[in-house]
Amino acid sequence: MHPFLKPVAFLLTVGVSLPAFSQARPTNRITQAIDDRETVVLRGNVKPLLQAATDQGRMDGGIPLTISMVFKKTAAQEADLEKLLTELQDPSSPNYHKWLTTEQFADRFGMSPVDLATVTSWLQSQGFRVERIAKSRTQVWFSGQVSKIETVFRTEMHQFQLKGEPHFANATELSIPAALGDVVLGFHNMDDFRPKARVKSHGVPADQLNPHFTSSLSGNHFVIPGDFAKIYDVDALYTSGFDGTGQTIAVMGQTALFSTATGGISPPGAPTDIDAFRSAAGLPARTTANFKQTLVPTSGTAVMSTSDIGEASLDVEWSEGVAKGVTQNYVFVGNNSNFSVFDSLQYAIDQNLAHVISISYGNCEQALGATGISTVQGWAQQANAQGQTITAASGDFGAADCDTSPTLPAQGGVAVDIPAALPYVTGVGGTTFNGDASVTPASGCAPATQYWASSCSATSGASALSYIPEVTWNDTVAVNSLSASGGGASVVFSKPDWQTGTGVPADGARDVPDVALAASPNHDGYLLCATDPTASVGPCVTGFRDSSSNLNIAGGTSFGAPAFAGIVAILNQKTGSSGQGNINPTLYAVAASTPTAFHDITSGNNIVPCGTGTPNCPTTGNLQYGFSAGTGYDQVTGLGTIDANVLAGAWTTGNPTTADYSMFGAVSSISAPGGTGSSTITVDARNGFSGTVTLACTPPTSVFITCSLSSSSIALSGGTTTGTSTLTIKTNSTAGLHRQDAPLGPLFGGASAVFAGVFVLGMRNRRRSLAVALTLLTLAFLLAAVGCSGGGSSGGGGGGGSTTPAGSYTVTVTGTSGSTSHTTNVSVTVL
Repeated sequence: MHPFLKPVAFLLTVGVSLPAFSQARPTNRITQAIDDRETVVLRGNVKPLLQAATDQGRMDGGIPLTISMVFKKTAAQEADLEKLLTELQDPSSPNYHKWLTTEQFADRFGMSPVDLATVTSWLQSQGFRVERIAKSRTQVWFSGQVSKIETVFRTEMHQFQLKGEPHFANATELSIPAALGDVVLGFHNMDDFRPKARVKSHGVPADQLNPHFTSSLSGNHFVIPGDFAKIYDVDALYTSGFDGTGQTIAVMGQTALFSTATGGISPPGAPTDIDAFRSAAGLPARTTANFKQTLVPTSGTAVMSTSDIGEASLDVEWSEGVAKGVTQNYVFVGNNSNFSVFDSLQYAIDQNLAHVISISYGNCEQALGATGISTVQGWAQQANAQGQTITAASGDFGAADCDTSPTLPAQGGVAVDIPAALPYVTGVGGTTFNGDASVTPASGCAPATQYWASSCSATSGASALSYIPEVTWNDTVAVNSLSASGGGASVVFSKPDWQTGTGVPADGARDVPDVALAASPNHDGYLLCATDPTASVGPCVTGFRDSSSNLNIAGGTSFGAPAFAGIVAILNQKTGSSGQGNINPTLYAVAASTPTAFHDITSGNNIVPCGTGTPNCPTTGNLQYGFSAGTGYDQVTGLGTIDANVLAGAWTTGNPTTADYSMFGAVSSISAPGGTGSSTITVDARNGFSGTVTLACTPPTSVFITCSLSSSSIALSGGTTTGTSTLTIKTNSTAGLHRQDAPLGPLFGGASAVFAGVFVLGMRNRRRSLAVALTLLTLAFLLAAVGCSGGGSSGGGGGGGSTTPAGSYTVTVTGTSGSTSHTTNVSVTVL
């Protein structure tokens, strides 16, 4: 070969092979030896809430910790997974409800066995002990001393004080060998910030009960399982023989539920609050057949946590209280403080323990950070692929989900809750009954009202007579603390294509919640049995009352998550389903086709007062923020509360059949200003759609971000039901405008970059002929065309010469086909 043709051949090879390579899904991604001297920093692993904490210095290096490494999917895997999740909910797809096993998920979306073996061998070579590996091959747990973790991952573990509580966490980002940069998303279990239990529980003496089943002592009303069934029309399903029999609900916990003198876990048959509740509510007794417990491996010893026992009790009691024939699996973590209820969630999904999962804990999006959100997102995607439905509480602080204390005014800004805000999870908000009032007992009896029967017994059973009108739950002013239904718009996730209908905001964001149920502890609170050492009420001994005739009354969206999980379990039984996966598409479809399946809540709000100068707080006028209820969907109660019988009857006919297409863009993260990120935009045909979808992207204004798409159109037909385009997001850094760290890097960057690379190669030897130079220039333009996929890119930008500030931004991608247009918002975090 002539010498001057060698660079030409090289460039031709690169130009031709790159497009083909980008579409491949390599089995093994670790392509070089792991060299500890060459490292990359993983951004997004430092907890944002540490900014408000007081650093107390380094941790004791001798403390042992078990932590985990989380693996990321390739862009191709991410696109394939989103396509599959859409098909699993599309009745016209051959993949409709064909759920994956965990092993199948691992083979398709997890790490390759070879890569996993490489990572575990490297961890062991560094002195760590590998404790377990996720069945999905997406996470590995390993243990070692703090000093070892600091040394190997080039970080520092510190002690902190936050709001008077001691904590520990990594104070700096972690680094990993460059060879692992393509496979590691981040780290989990690096701190002890556990999600807080949200149950709003209060014991009230018998002579002060207000308001609540019909009480013969106070004349007020409570909600017990029988009342819930009457109010939300679950009774009609019971009559038809549907009570959840044959179904399993996994309830997520953060404490051992039972204890014995030896510190172990008491078996079914030992007297407990759970048994007392079942007895008082007339539910089946707890047995080894209908109740199981699962301690998450490597999470420590099973011990009872006084701060979590109330939440654990109500979650178990009320999921079974609605689906009274269901089998329960209470999944919880031990006393290792860096394990939490989120690890219970991961384990329930990875072991595929139940078709329905209930979690009443959470944290706001801003507090979790980019890596934390992406980690939980991956778990939820896996759950949906396996046919698992997740129900989650939307939060109890109204629009101020990031506040860590109920004290007024709110300080943390407008926020929504994870996992409820995930598009793969059904978020449950809260309401308050407003159609009933207390009555005055006479001669030992409480008289009947329009909605409640009379009661002449201290152990009164269910007494609700029908559905009771509701408004949004917001007791904030009444109790002088944050106490309202969580809800709002995600700052991370774009609007799912299924979240449509009257009232759904045109905000391009995933809105929360999806549905709601009663939540106020004040009108009318739920009853439960929970031996909480911090409360003034003892164990249930006479019905729901303790030895002093007191009742344990509680509320919050913590009740909605397990109660709605019970309804989903009944839906599964009625439809003969082996799981529903993500039920949100069907919920919104049913709301459109059968609106009577929901009680539309049109009054009230989740507005809370905010502190001057705090995030999102107005500078003038009323110092408050939040959302109001309205006709159809709203960001306080979602689609409304449930008529369970009507919902179940409409369930099989709720899926849309109109030919259409859906769009999805994955979350993107950029390690620093001046960096580049990408997101795979997936367009899927639904119900036989055929046509060309034209794509365009729009970056946020005035933050020096540009965007472009690898393909500006995607043609879909009967033989091609999905297509993808790579969205490239570029940020600016003034400091980086004149750097040239990688001379050959621009060769792969686009038309102008390829031209520059060829020009340098062509002009390096002054003795080369003009003909050679012209040949190379011509080739450069040809390669530029190849790199641009024939000029089919579409982009926009507001770039410039200034630095892009760190923060979270939204890039909007619009797809248009004829008169139909859809958008997906890609959330990009600049760290």
